[in-house]
Amino acid sequence: MPFNFLGTMRQCQWKAFRDWTLNERRSVGARIRVIKADLTRIGYITVFYERRNETVITETGAEQEVSNVTEVRRAFKVSEGSSLEKLVQAYIAAGGNPMAISLWLQPDEIEFTTDDDPVESDKDNHNEQVTNVGFVSTPFDQPSGGAFAPGSTTGYGPGGPPVRPNNRRDVYKQVGRYFDQGDASGKVAVRLDHARRWVKQELTELTIMEGRIMKLMDLREQLTQERDILLVQSIGGSVPDLSLPPNEDRFPRNLHLTRIVTEMDRTFYELNSDGEPDFNTVNLGTADKPSGISFYDTLLPNVPGTDPFC
Repeated sequence: MPFNFLGTMRQCQWKAFRDWTLNERRSVGARIRVIKADLTRIGYITVFYERRNETVITETGAEQEVSNVTEVRRAFKVSEGSSLEKLVQAYIAAGGNPMAISLWLQPDEIEFTTDDDPVESDKDNHNEQVTNVGFVSTPFDQPSGGAFAPGSTTGYGPGGPPVRPNNRRDVYKQVGRYFDQGDASGKVAVRLDHARRWVKQELTELTIMEGRIMKLMDLREQLTQERDILLVQSIGGSVPDLSLPPNEDRFPRNLHLTRIVTEMDRTFYELNSDGEPDFNTVNLGTADKPSGISFYDTLLPNVPGTDPFC
């Protein structure tokens, strides 16, 4: 595996990785164009959910009516001409129900119901209390805000109750108690198993198509994160095709490639009169004045007798 080191390395290893990584930035423009083309080819699945007004209890104990998104699907849309559209069409033609595959939650896809971004709006109430279905001024557009999580385990004896997801599809929530599902469903399961055996091949084909649809959606999410987060955090602002947003809380500067290279260079090498690293002089430090790699047991010079090119 190339450059298979993290905290332990020789000077020559760092120099090789440094030069290769910085050189890779030349291909970022083409890489972003390929990602955009792949995202267009893959397409996108959007699910529209039913909204209902619910009365919730705020932190102060008062009742408040809010608009809540349920898990009831009302519409299903796929990008026209995309790979996902073709797969979903084939899935439906084979008798599959695309609504039953997944909720297709996208927590990073937020649509504001106001004209302004709440962060920029002078009407935004920064002290607004959050309810169990979100904020009143900016209600969720997806069930549970697009993210499901394990429920609380408090108040149910030692260790609490079994951890359950917070979505309403959970069978134990629908029944109202925890039980041994295997024992309870045994008689029904035997009969349903025989009912399924004669269409085992057809079910397998549906399962394969369903898996391909989910993998494409997962790939789309990975490509989107690579374009909007990974590349921006690592090299944003240091290449012409990608700017670095000003928000240092979201994209910390100390994790940017240029900052990492600068700090590692100053650790490994002595600085010349211009304040730039001298790649021919390793910063070993001295017993009286330790500096550079002498502070790190796992950062090593080129040990005599070792090959500096491997």
